[in-house]
Amino acid sequence: MAKVLTPNCPLCGQPPLFAFGGEQAFCGNDACTLILWDPSLSLDGNLLDAGVVRLPEEGTDAPA
Repeated sequence: MAKVLTPNCPLCGQPPLFAFGGEQAFCGNDACTLILWDPSLSLDGNLLDAGVVRLPEEGTDAPA
C-alpha cells in the first residue's frame, strides 16, 4: 500500500467519508466541491490536479 501523504481532503480538510486502497478517498463534506483525491499524493500534487464539481442547488434545474 502507498504511503498516505494527504489523509484529509486537500480542499476543505475534512477526513474522508470512505477510502479505497490508499489511492482513492472521497470527501463527505456536502459544502466541498472536491469529490475524490489520491491520499498517496502530496497536498500540492492533489491541488494541482484537482477538478471540482458544481451541483445545482436543490429546487433548481441543472444547467443546459
